[in-house]
Amino acid sequence: MMPHDEDEAIAHKGHFYGVYLLCSQSLDSRYRGKCYVGFTVNPKRRIRQHNRGCDFGGAKKTSKKGPWQMVMIVHGFPNNIVALQFEWAWQQPTLSTRLKLFPDLKRKKPKETHFDYNFRILNRMLGVGPWHRLALTIRWLEADYERAFELPIPCHMEIVSGKVSITASQRKLEEASAAAPVAWAPECHLCMQRIDQPERSRLGCTNPTCRLTCHMLCLASYLLGDEPGQYIPIAGDCPLCETRLSWSALLQRKRLLLGVPEDLQDNEEEDLSDDGPDVDSDAEVQELSD
Repeated sequence: MMPHDEDEAIAHKGHFYGVYLLCSQSLDSRYRGKCYVGFTVNPKRRIRQHNRGCDFGGAKKTSKKGPWQMVMIVHGFPNNIVALQFEWAWQQPTLSTRLKLFPDLKRKKPKETHFDYNFRILNRMLGVGPWHRLALTIRWLEADYERAFELPIPCHMEIVSGKVSITASQRKLEEASAAAPVAWAPECHLCMQRIDQPERSRLGCTNPTCRLTCHMLCLASYLLGDEPGQYIPIAGDCPLCETRLSWSALLQRKRLLLGVPEDLQDNEEEDLSDDGPDVDSDAEVQELSD
């Protein structure tokens, strides 16, 4: 799948979780071409911090080894924990149990650049669980680095090109829409049983004119259809209005309706790894030294 035409993503503040890849443009041959993987909620701010150095919020391992370019970012994660787990595995492919089935990821191939190695890791990650079931967007930020994946990625993922804008005004519009009164039914439209503890277990359609009311488990089962061995759906059509539904968008809407705060400042000292020992999530896939 090749990238779509250039477009700019308008992301809502507090609802953007991205894992990015930096490449050094340093004039110093010791650092030029080296790569760094990190997590951010605001790409524009984060690259500025990296290039200003650790005294201004950048990472110690990128300080004085740039300038850096943020060449690509993967976003669309349902929350910061999932994004941080993805970041850790991309940083530490040899420690992630999910990537141990790829022994070729243990080291760079001869004459392989640091970028090509990191891109190869990403390609493998997008094809294994749990990440292969997420509605992720792979966004190229620098045209000079764009290339096709060696292995096909899941068809529900998007490959696009263009910058990301984080806007508080868009967030306010979204929250106003989410705060509009919802005409919930007392019973689930799928199982016809009463919904107890609706704040915890109720989901509806993202179409504001649709009155769909379901148990979360009932809607998940409906969207999964005949997929054996799966518990979390990717997407599907609303059983009432046939609007195309993204599971991650449904969960984000539910958090908005509940007023759950999701803002998280860039903090690369947190360790929320999925399957490995305690590590500094500020670590790099490739050390910035020979």
